[in-house]
Amino acid sequence: MQPLNRTIDDPDFVKTRLKEVFNFDQKLLLGVIDDSFVERKGTTKNHPKIYGGIKQYAEGIAFLRERLIPLGYSKFSRSNSEWVQHKSLGILINFMAGNANVGRKGFTPSNEEQFQEVKTARNRNPKGTMFSLIAKAQLDGDMLTEKLHVDTWCWALMYYIDYKNQIIRSELSCPSQLTPDGKYFSEYHERIILKEISIDPESEFDTILSPNSPDPTPSIDFQIRRKKA
Repeated sequence: MQPLNRTIDDPDFVKTRLKEVFNFDQKLLLGVIDDSFVERKGTTKNHPKIYGGIKQYAEGIAFLRERLIPLGYSKFSRSNSEWVQHKSLGILINFMAGNANVGRKGFTPSNEEQFQEVKTARNRNPKGTMFSLIAKAQLDGDMLTEKLHVDTWCWALMYYIDYKNQIIRSELSCPSQLTPDGKYFSEYHERIILKEISIDPESEFDTILSPNSPDPTPSIDFQIRRKKA
C-alpha cells in the first residue's frame, strides 16, 4: 500500500496496479458494473422507486462474487454488509453507489449536496458505519498507510450513473477516513480510477455500424440466367 491520497488514473498504471494488488483486470470490474446496470434497467415504473438501486446493488454483489470466486476469492458477510474476500491477499471488496465525484481525478468521492465545493467523492448511501466495523484498522487519516498494521484492506467498488452525459464513472478505492458523523468516506489511502462506461444506445449503434466495422450484411454471389424454354 501507499501513503494517503494516492490517485491512479493512467490506463497502463491502472492495469499494472490491479494485477499487482488484486490479480485481475479492470474489464472484470467494468463488466460487473455494466451488467448490474442492465439489471437495474429491467425495473419498471410500477416498481418502488428505490428498487432500481437495491436491485443493482444486489446483482452487483452477486456478479462480483461469481467472477472472483474462480480467482481464489470467497463470499464474506458481517453486520448485514456483503463483501468478496481474498484471504491470502488480505483483501475485502464491497460494491456500492457513489456521488457525482466518483471516478473523477482531483475529486475525493462524497455524498453532500455541496459536493462541487468540497470536491469529495463518497459513498451515496450512509454505509460508513457498517464499513467501519470491518475496516476499523485502516480508517485513521492521521497515519501513513505504509505504517499501518492492517491484516486485511477493505476496498469499495463505487459507481456513479451520469445520465446527463450517458456514462457510468467508477473507481476501486481504499478509504482512510469517514466524515464526523461516520456515514460517508472523506479520505482515501488509494483510488484507482476505472474507464468510463458508455450507456448511450446511439453510441453503441454507431460503433456497430462504424466505417471500420465489417459490413453486417453478408455478400451473396449468384448469377442470373435466362430460363430455357
